[in-house]
Amino acid sequence: MAEMMWRVCAAVPVFLLLALGGRAEDVKPIDEGKGAEFQGKKIEMKDKGEVAILLSFVAGKEFEATTDGVKETDVHLFVYDEAGKEVGKDDSTGPKCSVKITPPKDAKYKFVIKNSKGDNTVTFAVKVAK
Repeated sequence: MAEMMWRVCAAVPVFLLLALGGRAEDVKPIDEGKGAEFQGKKIEMKDKGEVAILLSFVAGKEFEATTDGVKETDVHLFVYDEAGKEVGKDDSTGPKCSVKITPPKDAKYKFVIKNSKGDNTVTFAVKVAK
């Protein structure tokens, strides 16, 4: 009986992970190279759609990542470091987001953009301080 209970308890987290479909930070990113050379990107997003972009940055140079949609949907922007730790986010209401970060070391960052409340064309841009 104890062995059966152990198996049920072990199976519950696996079931929940499969049922919930993973986390936003698990979205496979598109590697766009160096943040300082990134020219921005227009992204066609569905309702409840997610996209992830990977960019590399130089230590000590602040960058600002922004989103802007053509429609009034709810866009959220999350930023993760190489260890997968959330280091910035803008989950305010509306299509515009802004996150500023100064990297403590040369590193890659993953930007996860989430859209809800309707389809939208979202422009994702990054500006690196000179």
